[in-house]
Amino acid sequence: MRTAGLLRALPAALIASAALLSACGHDHGSGMTPANAADAPLASDPACQSLVPASQGGPLPQGDTAVLRWLGTANYELAYHGVVVIMDTYYERPARTASLGFTVSQVQKANVILIGHAHSDHISDIAAVAAQTKAQVIGSAITTKEAQVLGVPASQTTTVTGNNTEKFTYGDITVSPTHIIHSTIEAGLTTQLAALYALDAPPLTAAEQQQHDAVSARGSSDPNIITQGTMGFTFTFPNGFRIVWFDSVSNPSPEELQLATSVAPGVDVGIFPWTPHPIAETQLGYTFQHLQLFKPKLFLPDHHDAIWGAWLDNGLSPLFTKIRDELPGTKYVEPLYRSPICIRTTGNSRDEFFMGGT
Repeated sequence: MRTAGLLRALPAALIASAALLSACGHDHGSGMTPANAADAPLASDPACQSLVPASQGGPLPQGDTAVLRWLGTANYELAYHGVVVIMDTYYERPARTASLGFTVSQVQKANVILIGHAHSDHISDIAAVAAQTKAQVIGSAITTKEAQVLGVPASQTTTVTGNNTEKFTYGDITVSPTHIIHSTIEAGLTTQLAALYALDAPPLTAAEQQQHDAVSARGSSDPNIITQGTMGFTFTFPNGFRIVWFDSVSNPSPEELQLATSVAPGVDVGIFPWTPHPIAETQLGYTFQHLQLFKPKLFLPDHHDAIWGAWLDNGLSPLFTKIRDELPGTKYVEPLYRSPICIRTTGNSRDEFFMGGT
């Protein structure tokens, strides 16, 4: 098992055979020279070297570069043309999860906050982040209701249905929500995993239990989240560059199938979860079908670290191997907390990327 957040370098053999190396992948810790080290426009952009997220006052990307940052679990940040988008707000994580390297109080800037669903490991810090950024919070009816319960003013929330017709524009980014299915995970799985963990680790201390309970209380356990309350979001740039972000995956909903048809033959970046089944053979089918649907040129994982309630991490090698063998047009990278993933959105080198911050 990896330590949460301390992400390992891709094996050299896997990297060498993957399309990402011949383009602009960046291997960490292997001693290899990044394939795009000479790409001055990306590598020299201050936003592509800083570990400080834009939402915390870090530099914004220059020109037509988009910067994505993984901020743990399913949290991501997108910065493009002066606009900052926050996806999920689960920063103060409970005991036995790795530190993300920042505090909730540091998150001060956003044009919009998107919440995939209202479970605590996606929404727990929404009240503080909404108050500090003054940004609108967008989500399903269950999500916006929970945000209000947690302290976000009703006027600062926007409820969506995810029928693929709702559009929100922030600068040069158009955001569209899509209703998706949260999971098909059977009841009790997380409890079973936690029991297995307990066999190999000491019980929570009183302080750890208190912290765990405090975080888990900031979210909804409404069972309708599974089928009704979860949203994916698509970001479209002026030239048609597209990013799709899901914070949960199950079998595709009708709305998701409709979205996939509308963006065919594929999107530029797909961000999909690799969780919650630690058994790769079980999880592969759920995650991989979304990659087949959207055929992203670059895949970024989410929700694979510190699985809620069980403190387990999902190793990405089985998924990356399947992508390598069956979706050769898709590059893939395992990000580090806060590291900038800079992507060209225009020109002949569109979709080249650079992972900086080292």
